[in-house]
Amino acid sequence: MSTQLPLGINLQFSQSFANYNATFNHTALLVLRQVIARQSENSLYLWGESGTGKTHLLQAACQEMAYFDQTPAYIPLSELKSEGTVVLDGLDSLDLVCLDDLQAIVGSEEWEHALFNLFNRLKDQNIPLLMAGNAAPAELGLDLLDLESRLSWGGVFKLQELDNKEKIKALQQHAKQLGFELSEKVARYLLKQFAYDLDSLIHQLRSLDYASLAAHRKITLPFVRQWLATVK
Repeated sequence: MSTQLPLGINLQFSQSFANYNATFNHTALLVLRQVIARQSENSLYLWGESGTGKTHLLQAACQEMAYFDQTPAYIPLSELKSEGTVVLDGLDSLDLVCLDDLQAIVGSEEWEHALFNLFNRLKDQNIPLLMAGNAAPAELGLDLLDLESRLSWGGVFKLQELDNKEKIKALQQHAKQLGFELSEKVARYLLKQFAYDLDSLIHQLRSLDYASLAAHRKITLPFVRQWLATVK
C-alpha cells in the first residue's frame, strides 16, 4: 500500500512515524513533528549515513500530512535531478516540501540557485521544508554559500544508526505490521546474514514474508535457511 503524491512519487506505507524507532534520534523526531505542525522554525535538515532513517522520516512526514488532508511533496533529488529544476515549480503552493538526497545536486549552479530560491519562497509563506543529505550543510561542498547558510537556518540533526539490539526490535515491529511474529532467534540470524542498514534488512524481511506466503510456510529458522539458499 502506498500514497500517491505529485510527480508520480509513491510513499511507502511501511515508512511511518508509527514504525520509526527513535531510540537514538528522539529529539530529531520531536523537532521534525514541531516543524510540520508549524510550532517551530519552518525548516529542518537531517543528515547521516545510509540507513539512518532520513528517507523514512521524510516520507513519514508526508504520510502524516496526507492523512490530515494536507498536500505534501516528497522530492528524491537523486531520482529527479535529470528531470531538471522544473520539478521544483509550484511547490510553494503545497503544505509541506521534503527534499531528499541533497548531495545529488552539489556542484550544479542551476540546481543550487533553484533550491536557494525555493527555500526563500517557502520561508516567506511559512511552508514547512524538510531536507536530508549525507553530510552536514558545511560539509556537502556546495558552491553557493548562501544556500549552505540557508540549510542551517532551522534545526540540523545528525541521525544515529540503531545498534543491533534496536535493529532486532525494529524488525520485529515491521514483522508484526506484516502480520507475523518474528522470533528473536530468526531476527538475529537475519542480522548476521545481512549485515546491512535497517532499510535493507526490512527489504529482505518483506521478501522473506512473500516467500513464506507463497510456500505456505511459517517463518522459522529452517525455512529462513532454505530461503537464503535460493537468494544468495
